[in-house]
Amino acid sequence: MAPRPNYGITRIDQPEKKNHGFYVRITHKGKTQQKYFPDKSCGSKTKALKAAREYRDGLVAKLPKYKQAAAARKKRKIKRSGVVGVTHVVSQSAKGKVYEYWQAAWVDKTGKRKTAKFSIDRYGNKKALEMAKKARKEAPRG
Repeated sequence: MAPRPNYGITRIDQPEKKNHGFYVRITHKGKTQQKYFPDKSCGSKTKALKAAREYRDGLVAKLPKYKQAAAARKKRKIKRSGVVGVTHVVSQSAKGKVYEYWQAAWVDKTGKRKTAKFSIDRYGNKKALEMAKKARKEAPRG
């Protein structure tokens, strides 16, 4: 069972640093395997993606069957906020409880990443989203 085409693979494009390539990151039981595949050293964008997928497939093959099945499942559609820095998050605790919230993220004046989370269980989807948008808009940024 093959993983989704870009499971665990992220495109990195930072023209200001002349940094273009694919980043593979697979985490299992708290351990993260990661590797970067630059377009330039791989020969092209296409070759970098191919190398990243091959590396990722090797990592996924070593995972337990249930994790491989999860990697192959179609990713569910995420809710969109329409605001940069405001995302919908679904996370699961170690005991299996699922938490759903809207999160606002920004970089403060000292260059540190800050977040504010608003529970959908506590506030409801609409109110939590409004609160996250407001937090993002009013956040002191550098």
